Amino acid sequence: MPRATSSRVVLVPVKKLKHIEGFSKTRAAWLRRKIIKEGIWNKPVALDEKHGLVMDGQHRLEAALALGLKKIPAVKYRYSEVEIWSLRPRKYQFDWKQVVARALSGDIYPYKTVKHRFPSPLPECRFSLDELM
Repeated sequence: MPRATSSRVVLVPVKKLKHIEGFSKTRAAWLRRKIIKEGIWNKPVALDEKHGLVMDGQHRLEAALALGLKKIPAVKYRYSEVEIWSLRPRKYQFDWKQVVARALSGDIYPYKTVKHRFPSPLPECRFSLDELM
C-alpha cells in the first residue's frame, strides 16, 4: 500500500507509550473496529518527545494495544513548547510539568481533562496494519 506521510511522522514502539489521561472504552472499541475495517492507520498520536507521553491520541493508543500492534505513527513535541489547559478548570489547574509528573507516577487525569494546542497540526499518514505489526 503506498504511504503518504509527513517526514515528521515516526514509528514508535507501543509498549513505551504512556497515557496522560483516561479514555472512553466505547470510543476506543469503535476506533479499533474502524481501523480494522479500513485496514489503515491514518492519524499519528502526538507525543512528548522525552517520556513517550501521549498528549493527543489516548483512544488511538488503546486501539493499538487491543490490535496487538508493535508500533504506531507519532509526531513528537517538546512539552514545554505546547500550549496546555484544562477542560475542567474549576477542578484541575496545571502546567505541563504537573501533567508529566502525574503521568510518570501513574496518576493520570480523568478523561477529557487535558487539552493541547500544538505548534503545527498533526499531519495525516497512511500505514497498513501489517506495517505496524
